[in-house]
Amino acid sequence: MDDAVQMLVDLLMVSAEAARAETGQCRGPYIRLQWSATNVHVVYLEALRDLSQTGRYAWGVAALVHMYDQLNDASISSSRQLGDYITLLQCWIYKHFPSFTESTADQDYNEDSLRACRWIATKKTGKSIHTPTYKERLDRLQISDVCWIPYGEHRPVRDFHLISCYSDLLRWGPVVVYYRPERVMRQFGYTQTISTLPVDSWVSYDDIHERWIHYSDHMVPADEVCVVSGQCASDYMDWFFLISHPFMTPG
Repeated sequence: MDDAVQMLVDLLMVSAEAARAETGQCRGPYIRLQWSATNVHVVYLEALRDLSQTGRYAWGVAALVHMYDQLNDASISSSRQLGDYITLLQCWIYKHFPSFTESTADQDYNEDSLRACRWIATKKTGKSIHTPTYKERLDRLQISDVCWIPYGEHRPVRDFHLISCYSDLLRWGPVVVYYRPERVMRQFGYTQTISTLPVDSWVSYDDIHERWIHYSDHMVPADEVCVVSGQCASDYMDWFFLISHPFMTPG
């Protein structure tokens, strides 16, 4: 917290008292946009300290790390909100579950544009659907209702890079999360197999950095390419029903 306050003083040129009041209001090393609305981790400010260096950062990883961190918090039963850059997750849901959610597609969109530009954001539909309805729709989903390769149409514009199969810890500043692509191999076009559970052990920032630099040593083995969309190994579904919670509402 002291480091966050000092960063706000140095980079935003606010008083230490105002910085402490803001981080206290956010209950952590965060600030609110324009001192209001969505909370933003101050580590982003550190990344913008030297604007000449911003083009060298892996911003996609940064967005992913913070979204995963927020999803970890949102999975706690007492959580009531989800912060960070949710557009990435929202667009994935639109494409992955086309029959589940109602969205407005931009008729002028072409695949040369950014993927998020495919849909037009509106608040009307989201407010009209209540949480129990979403849970019921999830429970009724069939295999044919899911788009298992949501980025297939976009591949001619954005190639699939093997670094996407890196499986280990990701870090942005002090925020560290697990990245486990072996759990979603179908969206890469590979047959889904049973994945091993991660081993919780302390890893230094330097170790995480070293693993990322040598990502080829920490890759998920890409086994068989899917013959049909959504293909999985013969023993996968039995295992999935044993370790997961396949239904949102009580039977």
